[in-house]
Amino acid sequence: METVELREALAAGRGEILDLSHSRHARPRPPDLMIGAVTPALMRAYFTESLVHGAAVLRVREAEVLREGAVLLDGRFALCGQINVDPGYPARFHPDLAERRPTLPLRRIAEEVVLLAGAGHTVYGHWLADFLPKLYLLHRAGYRLERLRILLPDDTPAFARAWLAALGIEAGQILPYAPWGERLACAQLVVPGALRHASRAAPMLAEARTFLLDRLGYRRPRWRPAPRPRRRLLVARSENPATLNRRRLAERALLAERAAARGFETARPETLPIPEQVALFRSAATLVGEYGSGLHGSLFAEPGATVLSLRNGDPALGFLQSGLDHVLGHASGYVIGTEPDAEGGFSVEPRDIDAALAWLDWARPA
Repeated sequence: METVELREALAAGRGEILDLSHSRHARPRPPDLMIGAVTPALMRAYFTESLVHGAAVLRVREAEVLREGAVLLDGRFALCGQINVDPGYPARFHPDLAERRPTLPLRRIAEEVVLLAGAGHTVYGHWLADFLPKLYLLHRAGYRLERLRILLPDDTPAFARAWLAALGIEAGQILPYAPWGERLACAQLVVPGALRHASRAAPMLAEARTFLLDRLGYRRPRWRPAPRPRRRLLVARSENPATLNRRRLAERALLAERAAARGFETARPETLPIPEQVALFRSAATLVGEYGSGLHGSLFAEPGATVLSLRNGDPALGFLQSGLDHVLGHASGYVIGTEPDAEGGFSVEPRDIDAALAWLDWARPA
């Protein structure tokens, strides 16, 4: 399928670009702990990811939307790093789009609509790391959230709608569409960029965190200091079938046993109402868990928290957790396990679990 650079098309008259920050190259902050099956390939993947994309809100005239949030201009797939659509994206995720697109009915949308979600819209962690922070960019761009009309695929999970409701987005503001069953011809499409790209998060994510907490009712007077978080939480891995996630730690029971012996409580955030989830993470001084969506709740942990992720040894998995944590003022470390097997399982050395839990007990560097 033919492609087009979205920013170039907008600059040529197809719409407008509002840049809220600029892209730059910056050294990744080293992990606060890296232990286990650490390989040169992992270190290379971690330290060579230098690009931090700037934040932007894009306004596009006469755009087509289909599937999970793909944007087309005159039948060409729109590419833009700021919305996490790179040149290889169409071939990786939509190899049949050119063939299937003409068979889909076209629905025309005359009102201005916002494209909030994208790839990964059924995954909890993508809502925390990618989609909800976009509301802050819309706010910064001058949009009133209560007046937005937001496009959402009709298979968007209930948890995502619950988050939007908690943040003040009414059900009537949602415009659902069939991602695999129709095309939307949008007269005016607003596309907020993401605040994280691969494993790097933009510094503005810290501002987005404050904005989201304010919307959730956690605004605190400056003269009243926040209570010091003290809880130690082992965040249990969610078994959400919609995520199609197969990563599983073989030593899961051992981790729970060793963590409990050091005073950790097991937490299952996805079983709690939204206010209780936020309160849970805000109460945590230390978070431990398998790499993935559950730990991305560290978005709401107070600055100064420490986060420890156990993950497999595949460099392609990335290092998003530390990317988020470091711009939010957290310490962040990893226990690296084996490469994943055919079923997605991986293993870590018990001695590495013990060493990492002991590290959490030590005082921070002076």
